[in-house]
Formats: sequence, C-alpha cells, structure tokens
Amino acid sequence: MHITPTSPKEYVPSQTPVFFNPVMELSRDISVSSLQSLIDGADDLRVCDALAGVGARGLRYAKEVDGIEKVIVNDRSPEATELIRKNIELNDLSSAEMKKEDANLLLDSHPSWFHMIELDPFGSPVPFLDSSFSSIYRRGIFFVTATDTAPLCGAYPRACIRKYGSRPLRTPYSRELGLRIMIGFLQRRAAARDLALEPKLSHATQHYFRVHFRSVEGAKRADKILKEQGYVSHCYDCRRRLTSRGMPADLPSECECGREFEHGGPMWLGDLADKEHLRDIVEDLSTRNFDLRKKEERLLRLLRNEAEGPATYYDIHEVSSKASVSPPKFKRLINRLQDRGHVTLRTHFSDTGLRTDAPMEVLMEIVSE
Repeated sequence: MHITPTSPKEYVPSQTPVFFNPVMELSRDISVSSLQSLIDGADDLRVCDALAGVGARGLRYAKEVDGIEKVIVNDRSPEATELIRKNIELNDLSSAEMKKEDANLLLDSHPSWFHMIELDPFGSPVPFLDSSFSSIYRRGIFFVTATDTAPLCGAYPRACIRKYGSRPLRTPYSRELGLRIMIGFLQRRAAARDLALEPKLSHATQHYFRVHFRSVEGAKRADKILKEQGYVSHCYDCRRRLTSRGMPADLPSECECGREFEHGGPMWLGDLADKEHLRDIVEDLSTRNFDLRKKEERLLRLLRNEAEGPATYYDIHEVSSKASVSPPKFKRLINRLQDRGHVTLRTHFSDTGLRTDAPMEVLMEIVSE
C-alpha cells in the first residue's frame, strides 16, 4: 500500500496542514484485520472514512479488505483531498471515491447507508456521533478513536463531564476508566436511537483510545447494553474499589476503612472485547506481511487474555508501596493468587498492572509475604 504523507520526516500534528500519523500504523493494521473478520464473508459493503486526512485508513480498507464495494474517503481540507486523490491514483483503487465535505453533512446525507463507518478525529469523536448513528446501517460496524485522553483519564474532570457526561477519577488505573467512560457515553448516545453498540475490540495505546463496535438496531438490544453501565467507587486511603451496575446506581458511601468513597461514572462495566473476534483477528494477521505483526499479535494476546476479566486492575508497585515492601516477581504473585482461587490476569493498560478479583487485603497480605 502506497500512501503519500505530508512529510516523510517525523510527524508533529500541530505543524502539519493535513492529518497523517505514522505512529498509528499498529492501529491501522489491526483495523484492517478486524474489519475483514467482522465482514465474515459478506460482500458489496459500503464504507465511509469520514475524517480521512490523507486517507490512510480508508484507502487501506479499499485495497486490503475483501468484500467492499465502495469506500468514501472524505476530508474537507483541500490539501487533504488533493493527497487522497493522488493516493487513489497511485494505488489504482476503483472502489475508492474521494469527497471534500463536512463530515457531519456527508453522513447526514446518507441515512442508514454505510455498513461501516471509520471515525478517527483529531481530539474527541463526540461532535460526529449523531450523524454517524444516523448514517450507519441497521446492522453495521463502527470504528472510533479518541485522542482527548487527558479529560477522560481525570486530568480535566469538568471537560469530561461536559463532553462525556461522566465523572472521571485520577487513579493508577485511570486509563481503563477513561476507556470505559468513552465506551459508555457512545453506547448511551446510540441507545437514544435504539442502537446497541457491542464492543468487539478496545484498547488504550500510546496517546489514543480505540474501540471497534458492532452496531445492532433494536430497543431490547440497547436496553441490554445499558444494564452493563454503572459506576466505580474508589477509596483514596486503602485503595479498595467497588463496581455498581445500574443507572442511577445505589452507590456505597463509606469504605471499610472509614473513608468516604469517590465515585466515577457512569461508564461501561462489561467486557472490553470479544475473545472470539480477537482470535479471528490474530488468524487474519498471520496471513499478512505487516511490519509490526509480532507487536500487534502480542497486544492482541494480552487483550484476549483480559477481555472477560474483572473491571479495573491493581498497580502492583502501588500496592507494594502501600505495604512498605519491594514489588514481588509477577510470576510468583500470579501463582499465589491463583492457588487461592482468584482470577489473575496481566493487562495491556500497564506493565505493572494485574487484573484480579482478589480483595485489597488479600493482595496486601501476599505482597507482604
């Protein structure tokens, strides 16, 4: 695949007139295999890359994914659309069509038409959600990126409340909470249109959050999704955390240690991915010659391992610091927790993170030993 970027040198978003980020190669590779797996033998599909920049994502779908009839590659920037046009010619892509429109106007003009929508904005996807949900087919595929991770992770709580209708928390596992807040908000916004957004893959990598949804029309399916929304209650003294499903939920007020809980949410508390879909992506990746394939397979194995695990993880360095001991070897800690019958999983969110259903006092006890 040949893509003409704005510059062959290192990319700095604020210094380039057209959006292209070589750091997102891993995300684009995984998206190609994910889309191919979700299509599952269907054909004549219509795809929209609504905020395309130079068109790296949309043009790769047109060239590398079987079963696609048309890919609309859109950006309202004249510089971007000129590069899109050149890239379509360079790769001889008859299924790709360049558009130069406002993304919301383009999507609103195609009600229930696109089988798959790619939404990769510079910042928050929120301004483009309603038009996307209006434009997506009744059983569609929705890939979305958010790069405004600071508000979602609690650095700017007021901004998170304004944009995502949710209160974030500053904790060692803030990246997971931020991703869950993003997923939850998108699901609630879609549910207003009787659309259920089912997460098939989600990850927090480098500077961005990325989620692949299956979109299914139906009020009952949307209601089922909303039942998995809720809150995380965190104690900033002993580090305990509790999850409460329901909107509004009956939230605990006081931790066992006597300090009041701080509450984050609402957010998605269900599984972050579909394990079978992740397996299918790895199988598809094995047939491709991507430069980053080994790195992508490692990430996908981690995602599959933790997909159905308990919500939130513990930072073992923080737990060890709280216990005033040196951090134990991970393998030994995992074995001790599993010997006691606890779910214990590594997480892609942090190299020092451990996802487990063990309560804080058990973790402290084992770490102290």
